[in-house]
Amino acid sequence: MAPTFSRRRVLALGAATGLAPLLGACGDGGPSSPNSSTGPVKLPTYKPVTAATPALAAEPAGVSPGYFTYPAASSAASQPVRGEAVTALTYTYDPIAPALGSNPYWQNLNSTLGTELKITYVPSTDYKSKVATTIAGGDLPDIVAIQGVVQQMPAMLKATFTDLTEHLSGDAVLAYPNLAALPTDAWRGTVYDQRIWGIPVPRARIGTVLYTRADLLAKAGLSLQPDSWAEFKEMAVALTDERAGRWAFGQIPFTTILEMNGITGNWPGGAGVWQARGGVFTHSGTTPQFTQALEDTVELVKSGVVHPDHAGAPNTKRNGWMLAGTTSFTIGGYAGWGKFYGQAKDVPGFRLTGMLSPTRDGAGTRVRTPGPTLSSFTAVAKTDNADRIKQILRVLDWLCSPFGSSEYLALRYGVEGRTFTRDGSDPALTEGGRSQVFLPVRYLAEASPVIYEPGNRQAVQDQHDHQVAGVPLAVADPTLGRYSETAASKAASEQQELDSVLLEIQLGNKPVSAWQPAIKKFMDRVGNKIKAEYEEQSGG
Repeated sequence: MAPTFSRRRVLALGAATGLAPLLGACGDGGPSSPNSSTGPVKLPTYKPVTAATPALAAEPAGVSPGYFTYPAASSAASQPVRGEAVTALTYTYDPIAPALGSNPYWQNLNSTLGTELKITYVPSTDYKSKVATTIAGGDLPDIVAIQGVVQQMPAMLKATFTDLTEHLSGDAVLAYPNLAALPTDAWRGTVYDQRIWGIPVPRARIGTVLYTRADLLAKAGLSLQPDSWAEFKEMAVALTDERAGRWAFGQIPFTTILEMNGITGNWPGGAGVWQARGGVFTHSGTTPQFTQALEDTVELVKSGVVHPDHAGAPNTKRNGWMLAGTTSFTIGGYAGWGKFYGQAKDVPGFRLTGMLSPTRDGAGTRVRTPGPTLSSFTAVAKTDNADRIKQILRVLDWLCSPFGSSEYLALRYGVEGRTFTRDGSDPALTEGGRSQVFLPVRYLAEASPVIYEPGNRQAVQDQHDHQVAGVPLAVADPTLGRYSETAASKAASEQQELDSVLLEIQLGNKPVSAWQPAIKKFMDRVGNKIKAEYEEQSGG
């Protein structure tokens, strides 16, 4: 266990307050990560590890490799880790897995790993509170998943967790080959005050997808990729028949319309909405292009192509409309691609693709909002024991074993004949195995994403094609690796108010002209301060 810290000390650092999310971030693949200290930290050396040759290459840079089948023979990629048990705190989006004593998957994991992994976890919605109270209590487990950004984040990390820079910076990471295979951009989100504070849990660069029922568009004789705003509107009208209970969209496609006008970022919520040139930061909401995007959005909504019940509809309902053919498009995270196919087994001819945002006039260069490069990072509780740090890093390295290795098979599927069987070479979880693998080890550490949909070559090909087309268009978020205390501590309520005005405009309840006073108020209260804090770290 880590040494304890007084509740007063941690509260003073702001660690026990609510974990307000910082304006989001996605990296650009460059060599260093700027932050509030002078001089960039040397990020870990990138050296890919491949346990199985992909059918579809990881090209261009940032595209995930694609596999049509799982390798028939899996080889070991890492040596088992020895030593005392490692305790962990993390989160989950799934139901609770069976306890260790009745979970052959977990038992096999510990046996294969060579040391006991003791995991405490809670639902993601409760996790930030759990971390805050755990830190305040002063009795931390060995490793802790860090989600989002807290107030006084650099100070909290320095007081509570181990600076891993000397173990991971530059070529030092090569002692942990699977960690060295994690993408450079993902490491940027672990850097505060020019120090590396954890292991990133990487995510695919492609980000949010305008999911498209390709089979419905083909039936209507429509292109899967319009080139202009005019074509986009025509397509939406052609897919809408209110009498038949069909609409083009399950929600307002605002991100798509922003990209069409040359703006990247995830709205509402304010994630990744900053642009930078020459060290000068601009909030995208203050630009003429944003106002144009609002006007375009109002026009689209008034045309009746968005489901009338879209406002306030949960993702589950919107996904249900998509599966039923009530709508032809929905917007969601890239990780949901395979889940759609799992739910659409009984939908004849179902085919899902991703549509890129056209340019407004059909000319110029398309842009795309990249996804978050990591979902969280895993920090090591403060300790000066170098041997213990190395053992914990070996555990995390093992958890990052690549697709095609025997370790990956144990991590994702468990024990052949007990928790999974084979369909050809593809593993398939048993009924009992499906609940056992809910153990959230993947939210502590995992390898870079791959594209793999067992038994569905078309889904693999479509995802890879979408990444090949979309990843090179991704525009880097300049805030990645920079920290704004104002954004972390004061922006949440102001952002909520701004988003409320945005929604009212989109729904037609307020005129587009209401945006200018709203964004000015946001900038006056917090935006200009955030801008200055980012520019200070940029040398601008």
